[in-house]
Amino acid sequence: MIYCFYRLGHTLKNISPEERILTGLFLCNHKKEPILESLYPEWHEQVENSTGEKMEMVRQKFPHFNEMEIFPWKDQLSTGIDHRLYCLSFLEKPRLFIRIRPGYEISLTAKLQQHNLDARDPDPNRTLPFKSFSFDAGTRLEDVIILNREAVVQDLGSQRTALYLKQDNRKEFEAWDCCTGSGGKSILMSDLYPGLKLTVSDIRESILKNCTRRLKEAGIEPVRIFKTDLTDPNDIPRQSFNFIIADLPCTGSGTWSRTPEALYYFNPDTIKDFRIRQEKILANISSRLKPGGILVYMTCSVFAEENERLASERAGTGLMKIEKEELIAGYLETADSMYAARFTKLR
Repeated sequence: MIYCFYRLGHTLKNISPEERILTGLFLCNHKKEPILESLYPEWHEQVENSTGEKMEMVRQKFPHFNEMEIFPWKDQLSTGIDHRLYCLSFLEKPRLFIRIRPGYEISLTAKLQQHNLDARDPDPNRTLPFKSFSFDAGTRLEDVIILNREAVVQDLGSQRTALYLKQDNRKEFEAWDCCTGSGGKSILMSDLYPGLKLTVSDIRESILKNCTRRLKEAGIEPVRIFKTDLTDPNDIPRQSFNFIIADLPCTGSGTWSRTPEALYYFNPDTIKDFRIRQEKILANISSRLKPGGILVYMTCSVFAEENERLASERAGTGLMKIEKEELIAGYLETADSMYAARFTKLR
């Protein structure tokens, strides 16, 4: 009920909390809800209708309802995002995605079948270099899968960054995952490049502890794991790398369908703060990339200021060249949206 309250974002902010909760329950669910039956029986009878039909019913009760106000910052979106569809994506619960690790494709598929889990294929055209499955939100997999060893819980948007990480036939080289977070990209990179010499860092001590445990479960031994503040040029390693993965701190706006409270309380003034931080980090870590090396810049943001505008500015220095970039539109697949740009260092 609380999540449904927040999923309405910035529309209908002037109605009572009770009305907002019930409206969210109606729009965000497609199954019978006892509380709706008790309080809004006319809506309860139509809860299985399409989202479009239900929005018209909401408009009859609240004429000022406007789905375009769920996410009101249209002018700041990255190029190519359909504003209306992005707004509507907040009314859908995102799915749970897993990526199968090399060697477990057959055995793990059999496990899922044995447990009669409703596992869907999110990559029917086989664009990714591995097998994936998706499940309804809330599906418990802990008793079925040995997590991190057999498969990794990883959103589809993050999985699609593999198309930026996997570009050549290198086998043994040095890579730095500079903002590792939970370690999902580190595991992905290690699966794409067996024999990789991986260095891992983050600014948060607690995150590094969790990442260390997760990498151990995955059977991955980094060359080095360390805490660092990437905005401080004196706090980054002196070593140079062939490859840098930079999934940098951002607004997280591409993941707000999982954390809709962040949408509700967001202050757009913070975009500038993140942009300044990202600029500092990119300048500092680029100095540790060897000439001809690859840097993959990523955010889980949908704001152009954090994405293509920042990448263009970085390329404008003449030190880096953008090979390709993309806004990964996860909102069309009940997944997270991300931005990825692959740079080559020219000198």
